[in-house]
Parts: sequence; C-alpha cells; structure tokens
Amino acid sequence: MRLVIIDDEKGIVDGLKTIVRRYLPICEVVGTAHNGIEGFKLVQEVQPDIVITDIRMPQADGLEMIRNLTTSGCKAKFIILSGYAEFEYARRGIELGVKFYITKPVEEEELEECVTKVIAEIHMENVQARHGNDLMLKDILMSGYNSATHESQILNLLHVPVSGHHCVCALLEFGSEPGKLQEERILGRLSEDLSHYDQVQAFRYEGSQFAVIIVSEKSINESNLLRDLKTLQEAFNQFGGISVTVGIGRSYPAPNGLSTSFEEAQQALRYKLIKGINAVIPYKETERIFDSSIIVSEEDMAILEKCIEDMDTEGSSAAIERIFRIIEAENRLSLADLQHQILIILLSSMRRMSFMQLQMNDSLGKYILSQDEISRFNTLEDLKLWLIQATERIIEHKLIRGTPKKKDVISDIKEYVAVHYNSNITLADLSARFFINPYYLSQLFKEKTGDTYLSYVMGIRIKKAKELLEETDLKIYEICQMVGYADTTHFSKLFERMNGCTPTEYRKKCKI
Repeated sequence: MRLVIIDDEKGIVDGLKTIVRRYLPICEVVGTAHNGIEGFKLVQEVQPDIVITDIRMPQADGLEMIRNLTTSGCKAKFIILSGYAEFEYARRGIELGVKFYITKPVEEEELEECVTKVIAEIHMENVQARHGNDLMLKDILMSGYNSATHESQILNLLHVPVSGHHCVCALLEFGSEPGKLQEERILGRLSEDLSHYDQVQAFRYEGSQFAVIIVSEKSINESNLLRDLKTLQEAFNQFGGISVTVGIGRSYPAPNGLSTSFEEAQQALRYKLIKGINAVIPYKETERIFDSSIIVSEEDMAILEKCIEDMDTEGSSAAIERIFRIIEAENRLSLADLQHQILIILLSSMRRMSFMQLQMNDSLGKYILSQDEISRFNTLEDLKLWLIQATERIIEHKLIRGTPKKKDVISDIKEYVAVHYNSNITLADLSARFFINPYYLSQLFKEKTGDTYLSYVMGIRIKKAKELLEETDLKIYEICQMVGYADTTHFSKLFERMNGCTPTEYRKKCKI
C-alpha cells in the first residue's frame, strides 16, 4: 500500500515513517509534505492509497486539502492526525467522508490498528469493484456491446476507445475448479504473460472457466496469439500440474466484435470432444472440422435442436431417423467419417444448452461426451440407435433437472429474480439453475423483455428502493444493502441516473 504523510512538524513526520517501516511492512511511504498546499500537489502526483494528515497546518489545513482532493476525484483513504480532539473537526471530517482518526501523541499500536482497518476497507472495495467490472464484461460478452450503455464502462475497464482497435477473446477451461488462491495466481499469470498486448482483461467466467479479452491498437496476429496461449497452457501443465483446454475466437474491430469473438471461443472450446482435453483450439480450426464432412442441412439440424430444447423425445427420434436417411443415401463416408459426423451432429444439436451442466453429470458425460464411446459402434444402424439414446439421455437429464421449456424460461427467471433481487445473481448462476446456455439466455432475455439482464435487475432493485424510501424511515445505506448493493455511493448514482434525483431528494419529495 502506497502511503503519504502530511504534517507541519518534521519530527512527527519522521516518527510516523519509522513506525510505518517497523510495524507496517505492507505499506511504503511514497512521499511527505508539511502543509496542505504541498500535500495537495504531492497526493495528485503520486496517487497514494492512504494519506495520513494533520488538521492544523499553515497555508491550508488538512480538512481544506481533503475537500480539494476529493473534489478533484482523489480515491485515497484519509486518516486525520490531530491533537485537537474537538467535535467540530470530527463533524467536518465525517462530512468529507473521513472515517479514521488518530490523536497525538501517536501510539504504535493505535497507528497499526488504524492503518490495518483502512487496508481491509481498500481490499474490500477493490474486490467489489472487480466483481462489478467482471459482471459488466460478462454482460458485454454475452449480450453484445451497446454504445449507449457500455461506452463509458468499456473505456474505464479496457482503456480503449470505441474505434481503431482490434480485439480477440479466449476461453480457458481448467481440469478442476481452482480455489481462490489459485484463481489469483491464474489471473496474475494470464495478465503477466500476455502483457505485450496493449490491454488484457482476464476474469473468472464461471466454474473452472476463465475469459480473456485482448485488445490491441494494431491488428492481432492470430498465429502469434495461438503460440502465446500454447506457451501459457504448457506453463500451467508444467509448473502448476493443471490441465487446461483453450478455445480462441477470431479477431474483430473493438469493442463491437467482443461478443462475436467470445461466442466463437465458446464454440471452439466445445470441440475438445474431437480435439481432446488439454488442447488449444482456434475457432477457424473448428470450421475446418465441421466443413470436412457436412451432409446434413442446417434446417434438419434446427429441427433436432428444437426437439431437444422442447424435450420432445418422439420428435428428436424422428428427426434423427430423417438425418440418417440422408447419411445413408450419401453412401460415401468411411466409418471414421461417420463417427466424426455423428459427434458433430450431437454437438450442433446442443448449441443452446449449457455444456458444462452436461459434464457435471458423470454418467451422462461418460455416456455421451466421449469419443471412445462413439468409436465402439461399427454400423450405421448402431450409430443411429446410439444417437437416439444419447438425445433421450439429454432430455431425461433436463426433465430431472426441471428445465423449463423455452416459452416459459424467461417468466420463470423473472419470478426468481423478483424474490432474490437482493442477492448477487449472475447470468452464469441462472444458466446453471435453469439449465440453459448463458449466451443464449442473454440473447433470449433481451428478445423477450427488450432489456439486458443487468438493466432489468437494476430496475427491479431501484423500484424496490423507491418503495422503501416512500414507506419506511430506514437510512439510505440500509436500503442500499437491502436491495442488493454494497456501495452506497454507487447505489445513489444509479438511483439518480434512473430517477433524476438522489434517494434523499426522492424521499423529501414523497413527504411533501
């Protein structure tokens, strides 16, 4: 943690530096000043995490300096140091957002305890901010970039303009779900090893999957990116003993191409069934795999897909019978080609399903998602029966999990959100609960409601907040927490953006 000390007495500054060095090794004193004007310039220049400042100083006092810094957008946490334990100073400090005070003479234990509390608060805010950033990126990847909604956020998150850059998405799936410590190491390694690109954003997408967004001012050489990700994969294999499969989308103009590239990375990752676990699979390669022996029309595939989606066992069997009549009439494929083709049909028919959910069920995964399993069959009739049984297993599993049909899923999700709006419900959580692919769910939600999922949840929360402001005397921070927000400032800004006034102003209007 970077720390600045500001006090007009040199002896106190030196003493505080000694205490910090001795008792707070996590902190580094990156500058000192002796009045409010010097302090203002220093803090703006070095951008510390924590500022310890006296109140009574010449030229400009500590409170005036804090006011000027916060007005200019400073994000540092302030600890007020003063020999004047007067209520007026405390009150003015509270108005400026200062939560921490130390009285002179400073005791080592008191300073250590106070700074430790500030560090804990900074860590918590960083975790919340990163979680919020991840949710925003997920929304962009799954529902598409919208300049009206995402322009300022994408600039803050990826630090790239809306045009003139290129982007590529990759999706990494580890052999087992990493714990928190391992997650931090994975994210650190991804950022470090890909740091030669202009901007890299990596985050946990869901379960054992990690999304990587790469942005570059210059065109991204996909061969070089493939080499970089293979090197990363080998490093995880060698040093962490971790199996990791990688799907890579194609390069597109940023940021509009983000969701397309990510969808391609998801599709590429599905082809690990053909390429094997611990493979690095570019989307272009899956196109070649699919094109190598296509003999079934997209229309027939869509019929089979819909039957599985609607849990129509008879319909799916009839669709498979029709597909096999086409395959039989073609009469030009080798056995290996037939086995390969059937696996492609099965993959294509599951495009709208949560592939991870199938893998979570061991018996289903071993029965269906196995190249070895499909290789056991030597005749066209055997392959047809296997595919019919495979789709029956999928439908059976969906029925057991209580998967709603497409026509009901959005209303069921809205009912669920209406009850759990104050919890952190992501699209990934809903896709697991309702057994539907998260990307497809995002598209379907927007199609049915006219709104993105995040915007819909925000609307529900703000509506509930208005009810609580009208009907109760709860404090603003209490209402903020009750409707699912941890940061009161963030909640107030959202409320004002949607209603044209702050929560406090809204309450006053209601009581007139």
